[in-house]
Amino acid sequence: MSKQILIGVDIGTSNIKAVATDTSLKILAEYSEVTPFTHEKNFSEIDAHKLAQTVISVASKAAQDAGGVVAAIAFTGFSETGFLLDDAGNPLAPGLAWHDPRGLTEPIIKELGDFEFRARAGAPVNEIISLSKTLWLNKEYPKTKSAKYFLSAPEWVAYCLGAEMVNELSLVSRTGFFNVEARTPWLEAIELVGGGKDFLAKLVVAGEVIGRVNQSAPENLRGAIITIAGHDHFTAAFYSGAINEGTLFDSMGTAEALLRTFKTSLPREAIAELAAANVGLSCSVIPDHYTLLGALPTGLTLERVCALLGVKTRAEKIALGEAALRVDSSTNTLQIVNNYHGLSVTNLDEGASPAALFRAATEHLVRDSEQMVSLIEKFTGKSKEVIIAGGWIKNPMIASQKSKQFGEYKVSDAQEAGATGAAQFAGIAAGIINLSI
Repeated sequence: MSKQILIGVDIGTSNIKAVATDTSLKILAEYSEVTPFTHEKNFSEIDAHKLAQTVISVASKAAQDAGGVVAAIAFTGFSETGFLLDDAGNPLAPGLAWHDPRGLTEPIIKELGDFEFRARAGAPVNEIISLSKTLWLNKEYPKTKSAKYFLSAPEWVAYCLGAEMVNELSLVSRTGFFNVEARTPWLEAIELVGGGKDFLAKLVVAGEVIGRVNQSAPENLRGAIITIAGHDHFTAAFYSGAINEGTLFDSMGTAEALLRTFKTSLPREAIAELAAANVGLSCSVIPDHYTLLGALPTGLTLERVCALLGVKTRAEKIALGEAALRVDSSTNTLQIVNNYHGLSVTNLDEGASPAALFRAATEHLVRDSEQMVSLIEKFTGKSKEVIIAGGWIKNPMIASQKSKQFGEYKVSDAQEAGATGAAQFAGIAAGIINLSI
């Protein structure tokens, strides 16, 4: 009898990664391809069918390399990028990347109110949220005004494989269409983009069975149980053992994600205050829990600094970090200002070294992280444990600054935490793995 395998797919901003694991979550095979976004200046969008084809191909190739029978497949990924569908389930427009600046915020403030939106949606009014992107699409793609459904990227791919149309709680919490405070669809927000009562589909929790892979899929995936593993950062935290109450999870990828999970919701004034500082409240990937997620462009900034300096390889970045440790910060006058769309450096002169620039950037970014953690802990209490994941924590300069920030911390050794975490939820859906908190 062929061995059972689990497939977890992480739909990331840069790459789509799939892992095939055995029932104990040991990785047997992995495969990845570049996420098929079309980029122009600061704009990034993706064709719904091209995305689904790429994800399904990646999953099938991982399964082929692993061998065995796929018992279940699960999808995690970003939430803000979604697709507007007609009543037959056909996409009406491309999906805009979460970092794409095309989004309309004025109608949100005018019709829903700034404070009320933050308190209910648990998110700031900005161009990132799905609601603001949909308002822009309504203007540029008039057919979207009559859209029947909205699915995030992981939910759309699952639907293409034969799953029922669903919205998973942690993903829909990040869209602006969902009242996180009440854990229900927010009809006023949905009506703002022309949606009706069915605009959000059946609400499910991560790991819930939503169908089986249909006969039009690659043969090695057919019949597998399908589930959604939730928001990528939440899924990675869950797999890394960092989703317990009292644990702070610091994921240092392209974005630095700071997470705290807890059971009792917060007062709406607190939710609004946190959202104003870009710390969003979402339903967790575990039932009846909430997660605060603060996001900073830490990795993006460091990559920009490295690109500016011509530093490309991992070894070169490590060497740069080691050199930065030797820079006297008291005499380093360089200043870094950064957001998702650009980087500026002040007090830069011909005597500034690459190491000094890297140190200045790191110190600036860690200060931003300290401020965000302080705000999170204002409402959730001092963190009892800190777990850090992601490639940047391996850089000696980053590690040194994080030691100053947190004191003691653990480094997660989880491999491909997003995709393997998705495989874990696939196992939960199949009844192979128990959900434990």
